[in-house]
Amino acid sequence: MENTNTANKPKLEEAGALWKRVSKSGTTYLNGTVKTKDGQEIKLLIFSNSNKTDGSNQPDYRVYFDNPIGSNAGSETPKAAKSNKSDEIPF
Repeated sequence: MENTNTANKPKLEEAGALWKRVSKSGTTYLNGTVKTKDGQEIKLLIFSNSNKTDGSNQPDYRVYFDNPIGSNAGSETPKAAKSNKSDEIPF
């Protein structure tokens, strides 16, 4: 018999939120923020890995800082990520 008691399940702590976006060039990506344990918010961009080959050990997605340390204040998409053309992100 399966245990359906939710009291035994670990409580998940929310780390942040992501939104699905489409760039002007048609690339689908996620952007949002995550919070560190000390409360600092980190802005992220997540793109599908367009260089992945079937059967490889490469990651499905690449994560970038939206405003990398030492960059200009504007939130520009990283050059490597701009060229990614991908299918819908499945989540």
